Amino acid sequence: MPLDIHVFRTLSDNAGALLHDPESGACATVDVPDAGEVLAAARARGWRISQVLVTHEHADHVQGVLTLKQATGAKVFAPAAARAGAPVDVVIGEGDHVALGGYDFEVWATPGHAEGHVSLVSLGAGLALVGDVVFVMGCGRVMPGRMEAMWTSLSRIMALPAATTLITGHDYTLSNARFAAAMDPSNPDVAARLAEAEAAKAAGRFWAVTTIAEEKATNPFFRAGEGALAATLGIVGKPAGEVFAALREAKNRF
Repeated sequence: MPLDIHVFRTLSDNAGALLHDPESGACATVDVPDAGEVLAAARARGWRISQVLVTHEHADHVQGVLTLKQATGAKVFAPAAARAGAPVDVVIGEGDHVALGGYDFEVWATPGHAEGHVSLVSLGAGLALVGDVVFVMGCGRVMPGRMEAMWTSLSRIMALPAATTLITGHDYTLSNARFAAAMDPSNPDVAARLAEAEAAKAAGRFWAVTTIAEEKATNPFFRAGEGALAATLGIVGKPAGEVFAALREAKNRF
């Protein structure tokens, strides 16, 4: 049976995410921006949180872990860098595996946005928990001096199967869509997704889930190797990694 997935708004724009294995009853939360909101979402579905999967050490992703652990006894899996902000039962890093019921998640080190950032990838579930590395039509801010690392992390995620679902860490979708339209103005897929993002914002719909295929079609950072993006920036012929860096700098100013 497939995992049950519930993604919802918490804080102002963070993604709360619950993964539930219906066969075993195991339930994981991806990060804990706000313990009360995450616990309420689980209770509403009759799920008991047994695991916490932490993507990175930033406060808005770990600040609720202690309270949630005290309330549920959940086992916390997190990168070493998160130990300063949250209780960690199992430190996870590149090549480790975490089981959620009958599903296996491989841990990938994906630094760039945060030095300790990891993504958890389940090919069996067709799912990747990418935190703040990838957003819908966007990517996270990059630490000073770590642009190359971020491009390597993005490139690794981009190579996943097209149908893979990505659960991201925030809903910045409308802002990202507007930037994508400015950078890739002749792309009809971007125009359509911008219209969808505007409609979603107007309806109050939270949007933090996407797929590899959708991002390859519309995310300017995934499309750094496409000539159209280099042309917009006036750097035709530059390697994709350099185009990515220029795009990220442009997004910082957008």
